[in-house]
Amino acid sequence: MGGIYLKPMVQVNDRDAEEVEHAGSRSGSTGRDWLIIRREQCEGERARYRRLEARWSWVRLFVFAGGVTTVVLLWGDLLLAAAVGGIGLVAFAAAVVRHADCEDRRVFTERMLVVVNESLCAGEQRDHAVRAWQRPEDPPDVRASLPIIIDPGPGWSLSDQERDDLDLYGPPVGVFGLLNRTSTDLGARRLRDMLDSPCLSCEHIQQRQEAVRWLDAHNEQRLHVMAAATALRGRSESLDQLVELLHQAEPPPRSIVFVGIRVWSIFSGLLAAYAIARIGVGGYVWARLLVVVLVLNSLLLFVHRRTLSQLRAAVAPWADLPHTLKRLLLVAEHAHRQLPNDTQLRVLRDHFGAVVENGRIPSLCAWLEWAGLHGIVRSVLNMLIFLDLHVEEAVLARVVPSRDLLLRGLSATAELEALCSLASFSAELPTACYPQPATLTSLVIKDGWHPLILEKDATPNSIHLTADTRMWVITGPNAAGKSTFLRMVGVNAVLAQAGAAVPAGEMTWSPVRLMTDVRIRDSLARSESYFLSEVRRLHRMVLDSQDAAPILGLIDEPFRGTNSQERIAASIALLEHLTASSHLFLVATHEETLAQVAARTASAGNYHFQEHLHDGGITFDYRLHCGPATTKTALRILEREGYPDSLLDRARRLMTGGTQMAQPD
Repeated sequence: MGGIYLKPMVQVNDRDAEEVEHAGSRSGSTGRDWLIIRREQCEGERARYRRLEARWSWVRLFVFAGGVTTVVLLWGDLLLAAAVGGIGLVAFAAAVVRHADCEDRRVFTERMLVVVNESLCAGEQRDHAVRAWQRPEDPPDVRASLPIIIDPGPGWSLSDQERDDLDLYGPPVGVFGLLNRTSTDLGARRLRDMLDSPCLSCEHIQQRQEAVRWLDAHNEQRLHVMAAATALRGRSESLDQLVELLHQAEPPPRSIVFVGIRVWSIFSGLLAAYAIARIGVGGYVWARLLVVVLVLNSLLLFVHRRTLSQLRAAVAPWADLPHTLKRLLLVAEHAHRQLPNDTQLRVLRDHFGAVVENGRIPSLCAWLEWAGLHGIVRSVLNMLIFLDLHVEEAVLARVVPSRDLLLRGLSATAELEALCSLASFSAELPTACYPQPATLTSLVIKDGWHPLILEKDATPNSIHLTADTRMWVITGPNAAGKSTFLRMVGVNAVLAQAGAAVPAGEMTWSPVRLMTDVRIRDSLARSESYFLSEVRRLHRMVLDSQDAAPILGLIDEPFRGTNSQERIAASIALLEHLTASSHLFLVATHEETLAQVAARTASAGNYHFQEHLHDGGITFDYRLHCGPATTKTALRILEREGYPDSLLDRARRLMTGGTQMAQPD
């Protein structure tokens, strides 16, 4: 069985590891306690780096001013002035490097603080999402898709009905909003896919679970890669554009004409530089040579204007991406350092390492800075050395060979963000378990609660469905907890098949195809009435193949959209049909008749929720009890609310009158 998973303390850094571990052992530290300690450390580090950054800024200024002043004063002795100037330049460069290093550390610490605060916020409230709760949509261009670098295994696609019934994307939080810690749309879409298509393979679930457990147990490493990913926030459109441009990139032209132009551009550039230098010292006759070079280059630009224009158009969109590429490289560097060499994370680590070592991002960004030039400077450089031709050739020569590598790096970023989201959710639960997949059809949850309810406000309940008892019929009054219990079971099944921990003491289950009929709505767009919509939802469970993976069917008040006589008849037939299958079902109902059917069916069981009526009103304990519901409080509530005695007496006679209910007195 999947036992209770207690969050271990892990080292924050080499200096503070022992202190944090001792704090955890003294106070029985949970994930929240660790985050509070880490937040205090981040705040202290941020203040320290701010002070160092300010000091090195002043040092840089004083070194520069002092160096310039000294050189001016020693200008009469050129040798000494040059020596002092050289020393001052080295000192200034060192101060700039130290200042930049402190700035980078301060920025990264602030990003770490953002992640820590989001985790603390998510662990103590459910009234709004830390990140977006809406279901992310795919970009319109189907070519802008990422390669699959980790096989997700066979999955079962949830319909809009299941997503609505289980509040996967419901405001103000939803299950997705509870999990989502991604910084990019790429990561959010990957997390969406994990929820929308729960995996049906025990092997693939366990592999993903191992990766999530590692990230869960190693808080510091997880926070580092998540902090690095925050650098990509606000750049999702640029990332989608990058994916699209990588798909569209083609090798630069290799014709003899363009090779010749490139060779001539070097020669013409040297000639123009020499001519300009001679003109600067009074050799105005060299202006003729400069004019000849400019005219020749203008002719070449005019003759090949179409091809050059196409190259310029191919590279122009890349000019907006240097900052995005640099931040992608930052994520790859941190992930390559922090991730282990085992589990599925090893695959991601290898892809990030390839991006760092062979992605050629620094040189690509350097050329893209040239591509970002505009105005007269760019025009002059084109006239002298055909700048656009060199830039376009250099950019495409770096992009095309690295296309697959960069796409896999982007896919690894999305996968890592999704895994970190699952791990963060798991780490923030006060108590949790990692479910254990089973080969035999079963679903066993001990002391589980709905994750959208804080543990302190939740009442845990258990379920035990096996091949011997495949259906539970749950009775009880409204608001007692029936629908919440159904949703708890469904959401925990989705989380388990996504590879996450679940809010429960123990859980074992066989991967299931989840089908629900909990929250039915009519649809004018599809010309569906309320009843027709419900019939079509249940139809999937009735006619499903016995050869596929087992179904977990969650049904709340079957056929409630029709009259009572037909509803009861159809519901009885439905239960008898479903219990004859090999699938698992939870049915919530008010109908005593269905509880009676379950009582005489070997593979079904009866359970109920209770209400308690007292002078102060009605209260519920929200605990699941064995057997069908026996309390009848509806008429007592009417009596307490002051309904006329004649009405109440008539209702009591109708309850006991059986066949005379339709006859007037």
